[in-house]
Amino acid sequence: MKIVVIGSLNVDTTYSLPHIPKEGETILATNKTVQKGGKGQNQAIQMARLGAEVSMIGAVGSDGEGKELIDGLKQENIDTRGMIVKEGPSGTASIYVNSVGQNNIVVYPGANFKLTKEDIDSKLDILKDADICVMQNEIPLDVIYHVLELCREMGITMIHNPAPAVKDFDKKYLSLIDYFVPNETEMELILNREIDSNVEDMAREVLELGCRNVIVTLGSKGSLLVNEEKVHAQKAMLVKAV
Repeated sequence: MKIVVIGSLNVDTTYSLPHIPKEGETILATNKTVQKGGKGQNQAIQMARLGAEVSMIGAVGSDGEGKELIDGLKQENIDTRGMIVKEGPSGTASIYVNSVGQNNIVVYPGANFKLTKEDIDSKLDILKDADICVMQNEIPLDVIYHVLELCREMGITMIHNPAPAVKDFDKKYLSLIDYFVPNETEMELILNREIDSNVEDMAREVLELGCRNVIVTLGSKGSLLVNEEKVHAQKAMLVKAV
């Protein structure tokens, strides 16, 4: 199975905290690590480690971090022919993780937001060879829409994780998504209202907008798959935070 991930690559700085600070609160971190990240790169690496044949299309900066990010993909046996170097800094993220693994994230897009539709078109030879395309919201919206249209034209299965939450996401493009994977906050923005206790009904509202499958991630409560044929609730597995 060939998978193309189109999305972000960041240098992540992670702080381990006893709890996520409240507004105005200052707390001390118990640990700090710097590593390669970004939602796109994370997805690509995990799928490659599971045995998939993965290509990455994305943008990094002309700084030292950009070279390190591309080298890191190669070390994970990920095809880097789709990588583009942009003048300026690479993307970065600051991640705050509590004692049970829940997190808050602040992202500086850097080169990720310099990715263009023309860049995607220059890599069509890579995209058209894919069985599945995976995307997130850490690249410009016009690029996301362009990729959704291309994948539908090419018959490529599209998995879209709408993170970080984007208020201006055009709902008409949901009809081009095969698997839409929001969390509760992202679901609220898509439907423009607060999520209620009946997540299934809200997922069905997204189905009515044209999406084929909705998988709502619910943090410690697991996740919920909803489509026209079935509903499946998956409990979360308790793991040790690292």
